[in-house]
Amino acid sequence: MKSRILAVVAALAVTSILGFADNPRIIRIGYAGVGSGNRPIGGGSYANIQADWAAIDNEFKADGIQVKHTYFSGAGPAVNEALANNQLDFAWQGDLPALVAKAGGLPTKLILANSRYDAIYVGVPTSSTAKSLEDLKGKRVAVFKGTNLQLAFYNLIAARGWKDTDFKIINMSTADGNAAILSGDIDAQVTGPDIFPLVDRGVARIISDTKGRPKESRLSHLLVVEGFAAKYPQIVQRVVNVSLKAAAWNSDENNRGKAYQIWTKSGFGLSAWKGDHDWIKLIYRESPLFDEFYRTQYKHLLKTAIDLKLVRRSFDVDAWLDDRYLNQGLKDLKLENYWPQQNAEGKPVR
Repeated sequence: MKSRILAVVAALAVTSILGFADNPRIIRIGYAGVGSGNRPIGGGSYANIQADWAAIDNEFKADGIQVKHTYFSGAGPAVNEALANNQLDFAWQGDLPALVAKAGGLPTKLILANSRYDAIYVGVPTSSTAKSLEDLKGKRVAVFKGTNLQLAFYNLIAARGWKDTDFKIINMSTADGNAAILSGDIDAQVTGPDIFPLVDRGVARIISDTKGRPKESRLSHLLVVEGFAAKYPQIVQRVVNVSLKAAAWNSDENNRGKAYQIWTKSGFGLSAWKGDHDWIKLIYRESPLFDEFYRTQYKHLLKTAIDLKLVRRSFDVDAWLDDRYLNQGLKDLKLENYWPQQNAEGKPVR
């Protein structure tokens, strides 16, 4: 009996040291975006696959832990506000808002890459005479400021030696920009795959995009609040492992059509996802790895954001990208060699 008591005490001591003694009553997860018509669902990556499966909810059901999913029509900036107000523990978010938050002092860690090579599209009304970006100089261009659309657009024009002041930039959400395209209140909009339904309807044309140009693409990720991770490392690991299972499924070409169908629940049809994804293998697009490309690109984006005065100060990107949970999850699930590493140019190294 005495030996059993001592064993229990020892186990409790280890548990206390590791922070495993208690579980949270609730896990709060934010998503930087909504579907068509403001519906609380998204599309375009494995983050949306795991949400459709209710994978995280099911993982913690037996523990009696509630999982709260919140979708923000205000995208990344709204997620940052929720993080600042201690309303989230995890967030699926894009590059610029996360950089702004970290540089501003929000204690976050990136724990999984989500999507990469996310293109932006510059759309104009079909009645427009514009055929290229140069034709839009001095014109009204809608950009959802504070999101990764903004930083990608600035990278796009900077690569041509232009500045944002060469255009009349108007801050608009993607949904408002779509409406403004239809009404003719703007000359162009910088957007994601939601431009394709407008193209299908014959009311918009795409005059520029960043497909196939990794350094002009957008990044997204899963982040965790540092305090939550310090208190509940075992919970963070389970969230990562569940998400990696969804990433592996979504990276399988045999599941491409099924993934597209799941993403249509966002309200955007097949044309949006085919137009945005058919050009690249999913094993590259859905990689959760913090490989050379992902790290190099985040450093490049941080420097660009600082140069544009979108971010206040620099910080250590390598320390911010915390790969401990990722590496353990890859080992747990025997996925160490599933995704190819990609070099700084975005090319696979195996």
